[in-house]
Amino acid sequence: MSRYTGKLGELHSAYTRVVSLWPVDKLRPSHCYKNVLNQQMNLKFEKLSTIHGSQLNQELDRIEQEITALNNLVKSKYRFQNKVSEDITNPASHRGYYTKLLESIDRASQSKDKGKLRID
Repeated sequence: MSRYTGKLGELHSAYTRVVSLWPVDKLRPSHCYKNVLNQQMNLKFEKLSTIHGSQLNQELDRIEQEITALNNLVKSKYRFQNKVSEDITNPASHRGYYTKLLESIDRASQSKDKGKLRID
């Protein structure tokens, strides 16, 4: 339950929800961007709880835009809108490189030794 009321409370709940949906970094779980977003959110909302009037309205609009952008990233909106061509994902100079890279990242994230990425 949010300790903020009104519009600020609604935005805090929305921000909390979108941050909770942020994926965990498989290779560096201790350096997760979700933690950074949580820290930023707490600082922003503490600051917002002390201001009033038109300045507060401007900040609330900016926070709404941030929440929309984070939602779009979490839902991979831009990934689906802007498909990457086969020429980029599978360059003639190094066929299969990105496929092998992704497989290597998946293997490394499942193993205990996360420092070894092999792309042979």
